[in-house]
Amino acid sequence: MKNIISEIILLDKPVSSVNDIGHPWDLVANISAIFNDIPSSFKDFEHVIINDNNGPVIIGKNAIIEPFTILNGPLFIGEDCLIKSHSKIANSIINHHCKISGEIHSSIFQPYSNKAHHGFLGHSFVGSWVNLGAGTTTSNLKNNYSNISVKWNGELIDTGSIFFGSVIGDHVKTAIGTNLNTGTVIGMGSNVVSQSFPPRYIPPFSLYYKGKITKISFDDFCDTAEKAMSRRGKSLSGTEKDILHNIYKTC
Repeated sequence: MKNIISEIILLDKPVSSVNDIGHPWDLVANISAIFNDIPSSFKDFEHVIINDNNGPVIIGKNAIIEPFTILNGPLFIGEDCLIKSHSKIANSIINHHCKISGEIHSSIFQPYSNKAHHGFLGHSFVGSWVNLGAGTTTSNLKNNYSNISVKWNGELIDTGSIFFGSVIGDHVKTAIGTNLNTGTVIGMGSNVVSQSFPPRYIPPFSLYYKGKITKISFDDFCDTAEKAMSRRGKSLSGTEKDILHNIYKTC
């Protein structure tokens, strides 16, 4: 699946390519196992509740945890992250340089992604350089409690779990008020503008707007990506651009 171009980052360390570690929902289902034999490591933050009774809480250096936030282990918050006031986060991995707000449960964020406003994200995998607009919310449980299936590499795959939210690829953007159904997959480089449920599969480099999917031009994608990355003092390298362009041509 064309969602992630870089190595998977867990606990701020590269672990493998996405092809070597199974499906994203397998990672999400086994978040707690990633913390095996790792002790809690955090300083006290004023007016922040940190509960490591169910697993360690690890907070990286220079992370900012704003007041009136609840953190429940197992939980990793990487270096230079910002966790905004009134957030509630549990059983998750938030890798370095992310900005997070709202309710997060059993989810993995790759570096440099933002969910800076309210909304619920559950049992989901979020790639790098993602920006989730205010109120973006995932469903992670069907009303009939049946297993959730995901369209992956052209096949409909049973995740084997009643809990799964979304796979959100690198450089994806969602508009305010976006609602994502269980088992939604958004391909890298896509822009989702919808206040109702968009399709459960959106191809890479797509614009979903007014109920229609159109392909974004590669130049427009690069322009947006470079603007977003420059805000963090980063740039889209020639190698990354070549990889992305090769993926773009096959979509």
